[in-house]
Amino acid sequence: SVNNYFYYLDRIKKLFTYLNDLRKHILKKYVYTINHKRIAINYLYFSMLTGLSGAALATMIRLELAHPGSPFFKGDSLRYLQVVTAHGLIMVFFVVVPILFGGFANFLIPYHVGSKDVAYPRLNSIGFWIQPCGYILLAKIGFLRPQFWRYYDKTSFSFPFLEKMKYNQYKEYKNDYLFYLDFLKKEISDDHSFFWKARKVIKLPQYSVFSFVPLKLMMWKTMINYPESFWYAASRVVQS
Repeated sequence: SVNNYFYYLDRIKKLFTYLNDLRKHILKKYVYTINHKRIAINYLYFSMLTGLSGAALATMIRLELAHPGSPFFKGDSLRYLQVVTAHGLIMVFFVVVPILFGGFANFLIPYHVGSKDVAYPRLNSIGFWIQPCGYILLAKIGFLRPQFWRYYDKTSFSFPFLEKMKYNQYKEYKNDYLFYLDFLKKEISDDHSFFWKARKVIKLPQYSVFSFVPLKLMMWKTMINYPESFWYAASRVVQS
């Protein structure tokens, strides 16, 4: 049993040594590389992966169009707009652009100008590794809660931390009935509903709704906790 113990311990050491060597090889060959051909391969691999995610979003969109009310969106048109936004921006800026400007340019331009490598190779590598970070930030668009960031409707952001802070500031007064009534009045004036926010279809004659300065913008505290973006708030002021 002691021999078996040392035998398996030796096998485990060899396995971890191999994995560590593989890690160093991958880091040196692809992550830390300044060779334009390998950077081009990175671009192509990255475009393949993002293309799969963009194709998945496209499938969701087409299934929703074929069968409205599909399980992906459950009739939520705002989430549909979010997914359409994420799909369009991913396919353009993280599939087509990396292939054309990153992949093929890194392969072909050095040959066209007669050089062995591109100028500023480290900047070339950094330019690639910025893309996965941007992709992660952009892909979040399709998975945020509805009614927030989308390209085809009003571009409004949500700050969940500030929203939670808005409710946390009332916790110490939760046993005060008069304060609770004031809190309810504020919530009703914000959302125009008691228990859920009614989905309203704003038609052309109803745009007079936006022809005033929101009272919530008068107080600095409520401006901090304003659940939508500054640009949306500014657009309402401009429309007034």
